Amino acid sequence: MIKSTYNSIHPINNGNYILINSLSGAVDVVDGLVKERLDRIEQTNLQRDNQDEVELLTFFKKRGYIFHSLAEEQQILFKVKDAMEKMTAKSKWGMTFNVCTTYACNLRCPYCYQGHQIHDHNHALDSDEITKMFEAITQIIKMEENRGRFIGAQHRMVLYGGEPLLPQTKNTVKEVVERAVNEYGFRMCAITNGTFLHQFLDIFQPYRDQWDFFQISLDGPKAVHDKRRIMAGGQGTFDRIVQNIDMALERGFAVATRTNVNKDNLGHLVELANFIEQKGWNKFPHFGWQVTPVTNHFSEPMPDHLPEHELLIALYEMFGDLDSFIDKYNARLGSVINMRTSRIRNTIRSFDWSRMDDMDACTSSGVTSVPHFKECSAREQRFYSFGTEGLIYACPDSVGRAETAVGSFFPKYELNSEAHQQWDRGITDSKECTECSISLFCGGGCAYANLMRNGDITKPYCNYANETIDVYIKHNKHLFEELGTV
Repeated sequence: MIKSTYNSIHPINNGNYILINSLSGAVDVVDGLVKERLDRIEQTNLQRDNQDEVELLTFFKKRGYIFHSLAEEQQILFKVKDAMEKMTAKSKWGMTFNVCTTYACNLRCPYCYQGHQIHDHNHALDSDEITKMFEAITQIIKMEENRGRFIGAQHRMVLYGGEPLLPQTKNTVKEVVERAVNEYGFRMCAITNGTFLHQFLDIFQPYRDQWDFFQISLDGPKAVHDKRRIMAGGQGTFDRIVQNIDMALERGFAVATRTNVNKDNLGHLVELANFIEQKGWNKFPHFGWQVTPVTNHFSEPMPDHLPEHELLIALYEMFGDLDSFIDKYNARLGSVINMRTSRIRNTIRSFDWSRMDDMDACTSSGVTSVPHFKECSAREQRFYSFGTEGLIYACPDSVGRAETAVGSFFPKYELNSEAHQQWDRGITDSKECTECSISLFCGGGCAYANLMRNGDITKPYCNYANETIDVYIKHNKHLFEELGTV
């Protein structure tokens, strides 16, 4: 017998340990004797006349903590991977088409991951380019359906940039939204700085039922935000953005407010939370608050950068019980933090999960059973992003970097299958990830960050994944103890 590659063990109180397996999703509290028996699993033979040991090893096997051989574990790993790919292909949610209406932006935020050179390009998509874009989308949908993927699925279109909602993009936005909804039945959303949202709400109002959300950044209370989310001329944007969030919520649109956190504004999150509560935004069922570290896809250090595990520590210190914080503000702790901790969190909150009989991942029987073979939709070839220069990108964060493009839509549609295929990579394509105990909580990291930092999507930039999980477990020991000891 061998221990699973995907086991991780974390000490808690009274000599007990949390035993976690990222392949099966199993989470159990064990005492020191059980841990010691698992540690010695490869050194001793099963005593078949010892009923307690037989039961313990049967438990280990059913929970996915041990295998007869590495080959057996690999067989299970790829069985689950195949099941996940089939589940993805049959998902009722299909692809996301990100449309850069323009690369221009009216803000000059100091931490912007795109860099500001791209924001000097003022061209907005014209009608000919929009027509070619939708022709390309038609071809992409047919291509995926011919592969047996996303047949009859609901697709989404995201207005992106640059800043998608500028006075000079009104005609572009109007045409894109009308065609996306009326001709293709797409759901809609926009990632916007919110400064000109008031000029677009009348355009969007007829499509409110098809509108998922506006993502709008608010980086702190006024004095803090106005030093970070600044106009090209240095002016602050807080008052205008707050007014536009008010207007959107009152009109029935969902707003996902995003706070980009580094060491510069970390200490102001409680003040911002109080402001959100005073505004009454958290009383709207269609309001959400995402608290996430400032993105850094590159190897160059960023001033005041805050790793995700340090943000998680700070949030526990500021707000205490994060489940209550999440419930109160409909909050989300950044997509990466959420992904790396979600299976563990859901297990804790599930009824009697630790006593399930079978290795859950093999049956995909519930939300918590889903391992992350790929970190994001770009790796699943579910993202198609359209730049204003006529290029297609697999990842929205990479738009404007022509060397990362996977095809073009203008003047004609072409998809470079070799370039596109390199994004279809998961943990099983990386030796480092395949041998990492938490890789199925992590999904192999951000493909774009891997590419920019390491020159290869399969060479992971781990971005403090282990530390994030350690912090989460450390601050939730009391919840694990409620599971009881095996």
